[in-house]
Amino acid sequence: MKKAMVIILVALAVFVWLGTAAAQTALDGQSQTMKLLTLKKAQLQLEKTKGDFDRSLKLKEQGLTSEEEFARTRTAYLQAQVDYQQALINFMGSEARIAVASAVKFQDAAGKKFVRVTLRYSSKELKELARLNIDAEDLFPLDFMKEIKDVSVSLRSEGKIISDPYGRTIPSLPLESERDVTFQLLKDVESLDINVFYSGKDETTAVYLQKGVSANIVTVNSAQFSQEADLESQATYDLSLEKFSGEANIFKLDVASLPHQINYEFSDPATGARLSQIKFTEGVTSMKLSLKLYLPKNADAQVVIDKPLAFYALVLDNDQSAALQALAEKKTDIGADDIAALKAGHVRLELIPRGVGRIEVQAVNLYHEIKVGGGVDMEVRVKNAGTRRLNNIRVFTDLPLNWRSEVEPDLIASLEQGREEVVRVKFQPPADVAVGDYEPKIKTESTADNRRVETEDKIVRIHVASKTNILGITLLVLLLVGLLVGIVVFGIKLTRR
Repeated sequence: MKKAMVIILVALAVFVWLGTAAAQTALDGQSQTMKLLTLKKAQLQLEKTKGDFDRSLKLKEQGLTSEEEFARTRTAYLQAQVDYQQALINFMGSEARIAVASAVKFQDAAGKKFVRVTLRYSSKELKELARLNIDAEDLFPLDFMKEIKDVSVSLRSEGKIISDPYGRTIPSLPLESERDVTFQLLKDVESLDINVFYSGKDETTAVYLQKGVSANIVTVNSAQFSQEADLESQATYDLSLEKFSGEANIFKLDVASLPHQINYEFSDPATGARLSQIKFTEGVTSMKLSLKLYLPKNADAQVVIDKPLAFYALVLDNDQSAALQALAEKKTDIGADDIAALKAGHVRLELIPRGVGRIEVQAVNLYHEIKVGGGVDMEVRVKNAGTRRLNNIRVFTDLPLNWRSEVEPDLIASLEQGREEVVRVKFQPPADVAVGDYEPKIKTESTADNRRVETEDKIVRIHVASKTNILGITLLVLLLVGLLVGIVVFGIKLTRR
């Protein structure tokens, strides 16, 4: 019998637990409107039981009601309070109290990028309570909801903090108010995650950054702002453009303080298309461009070898472009103050022209005919055809088997641009050289600006013929002459007969 009672009690406990869990689940699944109606119903029930309790209390003081009746009325009133508090807690719910009102990216005059995050604390639930004239201060004080303390904020991208400082704390955030926190970006991004921690909650909001008002309408940056390039070659700068503010969407591309000897062009790195203007379409706030410079063949007073040349790449609207043209007509040397006065997007770039080392080997004749036992004695001119002084020029030969050569001088210490040096080269074949054609080579090597200079080999073609046999030729000539004389004499005799 006892065992059966235990089973029945356990079954009842499980039933009560399941019923409570089901009720809580159903309560959690209610909409905010249904929760509000439940709260209003609990409020009306509370007001009714409070009236009953007040009347019962007066009757008890007058001795007109029993203790049992008064206890039942008081219990109903206390239960109504509990139900009301439960409905209120459920209505206030777990909706986020702090929202990201805005996240604005901007840039200062030094080119550093910042993000200003605006957080707003508001509560729809408190507004609803006020609108429905529900006051719970005497039973459930809500002062703790009117202000949130110690709100921590950080910026992340791909799970990593990308701001300086890593985090900021807002000491106090009153209800229906906003607070701004500003971070410097350690990494330039278009979107990021804003992490907010408060009251034990850790919430993350992914945002696409707005563009704030900046000193420049379009900012321009280049990671390859300083480059070296050889004369008669090209240099390419990568440009990153970002539009921050302003109504203009079409901008002109230009350069300033670049010598006219150096040609330039802007292009799309993806398609290679040459550009003179760009347009930021709807939703596009950044783009990549390339600036190519074409250096002249020779240096001059403006393009000086090894001297840094500063210039500016600009992105301008119509008014700024007109101002730049007017400035260029007045003065040839446009400085940093002039560029800053335009208030246009720009970046300062630097080019260091480098000279090119080039050797030319010239000879009057590269074809020779010799007899067996003879040699070749020739002159070649070594000329500096580049734009930089050549150092340690060595002239040497690449010979067929058993051939010998002499080079004088075989080493030229230095040779300035446009100068040349005469070098004598002798080729001597071996005594038993076979008759035929041979191709020895004249080679050079040198350095310019600590870099090896590539040169072209010169091939000398030498035809070796056998020695002439004078005695044999003389006897053959005499034999031919005697034969001719005999034929003539014999012919004369035949004509006389």
